[in-house]
Amino acid sequence: MKQILSQEEVDSLLAGIDAGDINTKIESPKNKKILPYNFISQDKTLKARMPTFDIINDRLSREIRSSISTLLPVNVNIKVNPFETLKFSNFVKSLPVPTNLNIFRMEPLRGYGLFILESKIVYKIINTFCGGRGLSVKERGNDKDREFTRIENVMIEKIVQSCLKDIETAWSSIVSVKISFVRAEMNPQFAGIVLSDDFVFVNKFEIDLDNESGSLMVCLPYSMIEPLKSKLTSTYFKDETEKIDSKWSKILEKLILESLIDLKILLGTTEILGKDLLYMQKGDVIKLDQNTDEKLIGYVDGLSKFKGYAGTQRGFQAFKIEEKLITK
Repeated sequence: MKQILSQEEVDSLLAGIDAGDINTKIESPKNKKILPYNFISQDKTLKARMPTFDIINDRLSREIRSSISTLLPVNVNIKVNPFETLKFSNFVKSLPVPTNLNIFRMEPLRGYGLFILESKIVYKIINTFCGGRGLSVKERGNDKDREFTRIENVMIEKIVQSCLKDIETAWSSIVSVKISFVRAEMNPQFAGIVLSDDFVFVNKFEIDLDNESGSLMVCLPYSMIEPLKSKLTSTYFKDETEKIDSKWSKILEKLILESLIDLKILLGTTEILGKDLLYMQKGDVIKLDQNTDEKLIGYVDGLSKFKGYAGTQRGFQAFKIEEKLITK
């Protein structure tokens, strides 16, 4: 209570300000750097083209297709849709209930992401895992709206863990990330990875498993992707497959260099009559169309590669290369 000014003290302060006795100017801090903030920078990034993002999604679709085909004995087809940017609240409202929502971390990037499977795809996976043909949503009737059981969640997590590994692989060319599963939810209202007004990137894939089709989605917050926006908007993208191609090229080169190749030397040719061939005997001499002082031709797999002379070396027949031929 002692820190509260009395009325007399307040009047005295006001009188001092009016008379100019009290300095009311605010001094700016010295050596203080002020960083400008562009309030529309996020909007520009959201509207910018991200060709690298499209390449990542194409690669992710191939990885997921391969993983699901390995785990399930079904035909898998995946169609990539263009990624969308929208507010998280609008995205959550568009999701049906129940939906398989899986929250994951993508270290070292900050925040959390969502990996989402539509319920009809989940039921198809579960039935196939259990040896059934997989009932469609129409065949399931009212059962399609129930929540997933604990056993079903265990089977779903096996697929999810595999797909999260595929996301890690698809992003490896942009940034080295380590993805870890956090938890699963069925109600979108309990999967708040960001504030409702925050923007998110939604990558939607249409997946078809035999007689059932549905959506698979990856939702990443803008705050997570923002540090990588220069790479994602770049028109040049060095895919990891370039490194793989280079590695295989070296392996193939080594195999070729160490492989055995037949080199044949043509002494000459001639034409004879059929009756001459019929009566040919040991000791007969066949005259060839090649002069003794003429260069012979060396062939590799039917292609002429060298010209040279025949001879002997250390008791073996030999061929001395005099000219290397360029095969077109």
